[in-house]
Amino acid sequence: MKIYKKSLIGIFLSLGIFSIPIFAQGTGKVQGQALDAQTAEPMFGVTAVIRSINKFGRTDVDGNYEISGVPDGNYTVEFIMQGMETQKKSVTVTGGKLVRANVAMGVKKLEEVVVEDRALNDTEASLLKFQKKAAAVSDGISAQAIQKTPDSSAGDVIRRVTGITLVGGRFVFVRGLGERYSNTLLNNSPLPSTEPNKRIVPLDLFPASLIKNIVVSKTFIPEDQAEFSGGTVKIETKDYPDQFFVKVGLQTGYNNNTTFQNFKTYSGGGQDWLGLSEGNRSKPSMVDVLPDAPFKAVGAGQYGYNQAAVTLGSLQFSNQWTPTQMNAPLNKGFNFSIGNKFDLGGDRKLGLIFAITYNNDYQYRRETDVLNRAGAVVPGIPVGDKNTQLNRAYKYDQHIYNESVNWGTILNTTFQVANGHRLHFKNFFSVNNDKEVMVYSGQNVASGQTIASDKLNYIMRNLYSSQLSGDHIINVANVKTKLEWRFAQSEANRNQPDMRDTIYAVQSGLEGQMPAVLQGGTLGSSQFYSKTKDLSRHAGLDYEIPFNQWDGLQSKLKIGYSAVQRERGFEAQRYFFRGQSSGSMTNLAGGAIPSPNYPIPPEVVYNPLNRGPKGYFVDEATQPTDKYNAKQQLFAKYLQVDMPITPKLRFIGGARHEDNYQSVATQNPFDPNAAFFDRYNFKSYLNGYELSIVDPTFRSPAAINANKNLLPSSNFVYAWDDKTNLRVSYTETISRPDFREMAPFQFFNVLGGGIEKGNQYLTRTYIHNYDFRYEKFPSADEIIAIGVFGKQMASPIEKVMEVDSQFRYTYTNAKSAYVHGIELEVRKSLNALSPKLERWAFGINTFFIKSEVQFQDWLYYQLSGTTQRPTNLSRPLQGQSPYVYNVNLRYRFDDKGDHTITMLYNEFGPRINAVGGIGIPDTYERPVGMLDFVYNLKFLEKWDIKIAARNVTDSRIKIVQENPILDSTVHSNTGFNIGNTFIPVGGHSYKGETINSYRLGPTITFSVTYNLN
Repeated sequence: MKIYKKSLIGIFLSLGIFSIPIFAQGTGKVQGQALDAQTAEPMFGVTAVIRSINKFGRTDVDGNYEISGVPDGNYTVEFIMQGMETQKKSVTVTGGKLVRANVAMGVKKLEEVVVEDRALNDTEASLLKFQKKAAAVSDGISAQAIQKTPDSSAGDVIRRVTGITLVGGRFVFVRGLGERYSNTLLNNSPLPSTEPNKRIVPLDLFPASLIKNIVVSKTFIPEDQAEFSGGTVKIETKDYPDQFFVKVGLQTGYNNNTTFQNFKTYSGGGQDWLGLSEGNRSKPSMVDVLPDAPFKAVGAGQYGYNQAAVTLGSLQFSNQWTPTQMNAPLNKGFNFSIGNKFDLGGDRKLGLIFAITYNNDYQYRRETDVLNRAGAVVPGIPVGDKNTQLNRAYKYDQHIYNESVNWGTILNTTFQVANGHRLHFKNFFSVNNDKEVMVYSGQNVASGQTIASDKLNYIMRNLYSSQLSGDHIINVANVKTKLEWRFAQSEANRNQPDMRDTIYAVQSGLEGQMPAVLQGGTLGSSQFYSKTKDLSRHAGLDYEIPFNQWDGLQSKLKIGYSAVQRERGFEAQRYFFRGQSSGSMTNLAGGAIPSPNYPIPPEVVYNPLNRGPKGYFVDEATQPTDKYNAKQQLFAKYLQVDMPITPKLRFIGGARHEDNYQSVATQNPFDPNAAFFDRYNFKSYLNGYELSIVDPTFRSPAAINANKNLLPSSNFVYAWDDKTNLRVSYTETISRPDFREMAPFQFFNVLGGGIEKGNQYLTRTYIHNYDFRYEKFPSADEIIAIGVFGKQMASPIEKVMEVDSQFRYTYTNAKSAYVHGIELEVRKSLNALSPKLERWAFGINTFFIKSEVQFQDWLYYQLSGTTQRPTNLSRPLQGQSPYVYNVNLRYRFDDKGDHTITMLYNEFGPRINAVGGIGIPDTYERPVGMLDFVYNLKFLEKWDIKIAARNVTDSRIKIVQENPILDSTVHSNTGFNIGNTFIPVGGHSYKGETINSYRLGPTITFSVTYNLN
């Protein structure tokens, strides 16, 4: 926590320098960009001069130049570079304002133009220009486009990109492939994850208002990490401006399900609104300073300190178990940003930007939750087939109240030391916290009881990333080479302090005849603590050498090196409340308190005065594998060439070599000889200190994955004309097992999903990727693209169920898998249809995918003795939708586009939610369509208003499971409601039972922003 506090203090102290005036009164600036007329690449070293006033500037590595101190008047700017034809532009400076003049070098004749608007590098047009010239197949979304959506995080934003789906509102699937087949980079550096059981970082950690653009690279080139097949998600935060600016914005929102309705919550401390403190949920210090004795097994299924010692330490536990009630307020938020650019004399310049955004939202939903387990085999159906009879384990009615606090901040600086030499320091910090109350009740068939429960849960997530980088133009033998370097350190934390659960139960059939009894033991009241810390360090070096190929066409050779080091620590502790002689809390010795039947509140039962020999005890239930440490070292080097074979045909390719080492080790606190984990100094690490490296000769880690891979890449781009590209590529990539997947230990998935066990024999997945794409750019902000792709996977890693009474999952290498698909994107003005439609713009992107994973045949599982029993030997990849639609229609009320209204629609197809095993069918998430409207208005030059209606149709989210005995059919309700009448749009039917269902309700947000510049 210290590193965050110091960083935030430094950020706020830095704000003072932004107010320094940088423009002299009565003079303006001329800025612009010089591009190569043939390749459209930025040109470094072009001199821009105004001879009449003896002022000049030179272009930097991005082709940008600046001439300062220009008085009002009409001027001619000359652009000079050896070997290129001199170009001239006419400009007019008035009122000391900024004027832009761009130029294309090498063209024989160019008309004079006067450009007065600054070209933004976060616009839709600039992103399409990047896609057109990119070496790899890519799609993206800019800050300009984000502003026209109701989205508040990168997770919301990215689902509008072609070929992307989002699972759980947080995890990205690219081209139907799960999060294991994707990477996320922030400002071109890899990131750690806040999730203890996943590698990829959740995208809801990135506030949308801090994003400059998101680009998804879908084909592999050697300069990129090779551990992906779906794509690499590249998030770039906002950059410094060309002149001083300040923006302040406020936001409020109304949710039809939640706002002004009854809402349950609980007090966790005075800083819940900020999300940086556990408050009164902290694990009692007394638990960690108990008498000097090691953890030990204290009975069947019970571990830790002895019962009396834990009960003594539990006196400091919070005794709040019952949620309080309130009326949910309006959602609220604000944002603030400030930036400036300083001329320091000569070619030295300094640019800075600081931004912060904050949102506090409330969400209520009511859902049905069902769990089925395998029962008797249906007569005539083989054992293990998907038609095994299902037995109901439970069916609950759940009321979930969630208060979220999401905020983030950036402080980015760029210092131009000299022309062609720049240093960058970029900092990002975000917080994503959820305070949740779950009230659920229903039948637990397995125990034969009807239960009622309150669960209080608080999850803290934060991510900090700091990067120092530089880019330099170095003249070697009259050749301008380019050197780029970067160092980054990132830290992700997930803290779940004091999750509390109370359960009242009564024997089924006796409801109303007998009082519900407060439950104890492992199936009763409990408190749970967990922490995850994931640290990532990255160093990278890229060196680019231009050269001319055999016909004199400009080419580039690029070599580079990258090193990534990751370390992760995780710990969890569990405590259960137990009566004297049984799990039920009714058998309290000596009658110290009345029999704790409903509605006697748990606060009375669990009063510290009732703990001990005459009341109840607290058991430590921490498992032998509830602490683990993992590390990864990945070293890579690559060679890449970007070379035109002919003036129209371009080749981008080469190879990347990666040397990877991963290890996982757990601490067994109940084994007196298990000193291995202590050598990692685990507790110190979780408190902010770096792990010490264990002596490898002392004791081997439980799981190791080490391999070296050479991955080739071949990409061809044929420029049919200056607006049309044809792309063809073949690449090879890999996917490695994640830390927890390869650890041969049983653990409880703290994110939900039951018990899981890793597999130390997992191997990496090898993937062959094929791409073909046609893309046309009719104008600066229009695109028509269609592509086909295919992927062949050897040994894909899949989650399967084991034959086990605990309903346990594990991981295995399947035999093979394939993915084939088609992508389509159209972004077009409708004026081609009719001049009357010139203010209308239409966009659609969609993909259609077919995938199949093949497991070993039944004989293999029988002969190998493995407990793995997949229900289906072939099925689609988990989480893969066969189709996704994104449609938008925009109308602008004025010529500038300052006054617009936009309709957006997103729908994904059915996808596997959970994989079945031992005869239990897979569960599927049914198609969901979401309709949004956004109204944008800019007025009086400085004010921006945005009104957004999100989830207008209020589609129901449903998880279904085929049940051969029930033999029911579930129908899609994609459409919208008018009063109590449902109007369907399209339709799908699924044979099966609904096992989870809920609605989120429509949300309307209103925001206003003031631009002070």
